[in-house]
Amino acid sequence: MKTMIVLASLLSLFGCASPLHSSKPSENDTIVHFSLHEGGGMDRFSGFGYLVEETEEGKVHFLFNEGFPDETELTIEDHSVFDSLQAIILKHKVYKYQGHYQPKFDVLDGTSWGLYVSYASGKDISTGGYMAGPAGYRAAINDFIQCLNHWKEQATIAGEVVSFHYEYGSDVYDLERKDDRMVMTVFNKETGKRQVLDRELELLDQLRILFNVYSLKMNQTRGDLDFEYTPWMFEITYNNGTKYHYESYDTTFKCGYTEALQEFMSHCMKEKEERDRFYFYY
Repeated sequence: MKTMIVLASLLSLFGCASPLHSSKPSENDTIVHFSLHEGGGMDRFSGFGYLVEETEEGKVHFLFNEGFPDETELTIEDHSVFDSLQAIILKHKVYKYQGHYQPKFDVLDGTSWGLYVSYASGKDISTGGYMAGPAGYRAAINDFIQCLNHWKEQATIAGEVVSFHYEYGSDVYDLERKDDRMVMTVFNKETGKRQVLDRELELLDQLRILFNVYSLKMNQTRGDLDFEYTPWMFEITYNNGTKYHYESYDTTFKCGYTEALQEFMSHCMKEKEERDRFYFYY
């Protein structure tokens, strides 16, 4: 699917795209794939990315900001998002958008946008631009964003934690829900030492309360190489299908999130009797 999107974008970029649709989509035709992105400029993580597609199992898969530090996934059974997106396409006559748009004058360090829509019939809409677009395109993009942000907010409603993968430097921690217990695997990449610990399930619930990942802001990233830095990342999966991925670097000035997580992992590795001596909270 990603290959198809890239190919469509390249065709547009080299001027090979022509008007794909000059008439409204059929009332019986339904969207099976929708992707919208905008980015560019000096900031690597400026812009946004939305992808919505029907899975082989007939569910709806959302992917927000792929490749960004706050990449988030959500899989649900509700197909109403496609009806909402179709309404916006009809409202702004997006099916009439043509190929790739560019400004009359050269613009440096500008932003580009791209939109790809695929229907069950095989028809598609492929369009985009660099600092330019058809009349009213910005209003259409804003409507798409407002529509999709509703589902993006649903992804931020955390349910039960199913698994948590955390890496800090050479240390790797995997926490998994196994029936009524939590299995914790601790691995060090340098020494090759591995520990598998059986722990109470309530520790995963403590993690959910302790660590509100959706309030994360960009941590200090690798900049001046004179600073010592430690790469770290985590990926958390919830029982509603939501996945959240984040990665960054700790410099010598550690951020509060990694301090909390390091303390939490150390707490989990202790035996229950020792943990019960202390009141653990954040």
